[in-house]
Amino acid sequence: MIKDEFKVSFLIVGAQKAGTSALASFLSQHPEVCFAKNKEVHLFDRPDFNDSWAANEVGQAYREYFPDFKGQNIVGEATPIYMFLPFIPKRIYRYNPKMKLIFLMRNPVERAISQYDMEKKRGFEHLPFSVAIFLEKIRLWQNRNNLSRKSSLRHHSYVSRGFYFQQIMRFMEYFPKEQMLFVKSEDLTSRHDDTLKLIYEFLGVNNKNIIPSAKRILESTKKTRISKRMFGSLMRRFNPDLIKLERILNVDFSDWRILQDFPEQQT
Repeated sequence: MIKDEFKVSFLIVGAQKAGTSALASFLSQHPEVCFAKNKEVHLFDRPDFNDSWAANEVGQAYREYFPDFKGQNIVGEATPIYMFLPFIPKRIYRYNPKMKLIFLMRNPVERAISQYDMEKKRGFEHLPFSVAIFLEKIRLWQNRNNLSRKSSLRHHSYVSRGFYFQQIMRFMEYFPKEQMLFVKSEDLTSRHDDTLKLIYEFLGVNNKNIIPSAKRILESTKKTRISKRMFGSLMRRFNPDLIKLERILNVDFSDWRILQDFPEQQT
C-alpha cells in the first residue's frame, strides 16, 4: 500500500549505544520501508525547532531527509537523543499522534561505558570515567538550556541516559502503550530473526520478508575497564529504575543485575 502524503510513521527513539544503528540498517533494507538517508535526522532536537510549527510545517522540514520516498506507507528514522530529552515526546505527538516508537534498551552500565568511549574517541571527553560520572550532574545542569552540538546534554549524559523508566514514562504521557515497542539490545543478536519479525509486525510490514543477516549489534570490546565494585555501585543506582520498568513493561531485567560473572578490571 502506498500513499501520496509524506508522513513519518515510526521512530527509533533510543537508547544511544544500544544497537540503534544496527536496527536502522536492518529496517532500511525492507522494501516496504522508507528510511531516512542519514540515520539520525535530529529534527525534534534542533536548536532552531519552533514549537509553534504546525504538523505540515514539521513535515516540510522532515521531507528533505527522505529523498527515496516514493509513496511508501512506512517511513522512519532513528535519533537516539529523542528518548533522553524531556520536551521531545510532546513535539513528536504534535506532529503525529499515531507515531510508532521503538525503544532499544541495553544494560545501563555497559551503555554508559560505551557512550564514554565514543565521546573520548570523538574528542568531547578528556576526563577519566570515574571523574566524568562524578561531575555529570553539574555538567548537565550548566548546559540545561543548551542544545548546541557541543552541549554536555549530548556528550556527557552517561548515567542519566540509563534511567529508562522516567524517559519512557514521559512518552506514555502522550502515546498509548500499543504504539510503543520495547526491545532488549541482546535480543537483536540472540533472537535475531524472531526479534526482527516482531518489529516488522509492529510496524505493519511483511514479517515473512527475507531477514537481513545478523551482524555486530554492540561494541564487542570495551576500551574503558572498570572494577567490579564500580560496576556494582552504578548498577545499584539503576536497580530501582529497572524494577519499576519491569512492572510496567513485563520485561525481565534481572540478568543485567548479575555481577558474579563480571570480570575484575582496573579502575
